[in-house]
Amino acid sequence: MRYFYAALALILLVTFGSGTAKAQSVMFEYYATLSPRDTYSSQGVPFDDVCAIVQQDRANVHRFGNPDGDEPDSFFTTPERRAMIAGKCDYDRAHHTAERIRSQNIGFVLVRVYGSGGQISRVQIFEAAG
Repeated sequence: MRYFYAALALILLVTFGSGTAKAQSVMFEYYATLSPRDTYSSQGVPFDDVCAIVQQDRANVHRFGNPDGDEPDSFFTTPERRAMIAGKCDYDRAHHTAERIRSQNIGFVLVRVYGSGGQISRVQIFEAAG
């Protein structure tokens, strides 16, 4: 019987967790054009990572005069906040590639940012009509 209660406690712990995790929610979203100019760093080095392209897009908006006329956001205004994008992108890897963005086969996207307390947990990228 003791093993039964131990197993039940373990199942409940795994199923419901410890209860300390905060729920992630949509912090904000914006529309952007991922253009060939977003696929290169400020020093002209090409990016092969879609997260880095999204990060450069926000730098182009907030630091370099918004050459694509993208929708500004109020969060990615500093290099430290833009750095939070790295490694947190969720997107269709068959569609969103550096090569397609560089060749202008991808343009308008919806970017939805999840997290809480000013910390980003996930950045989703969707195709958008525009």
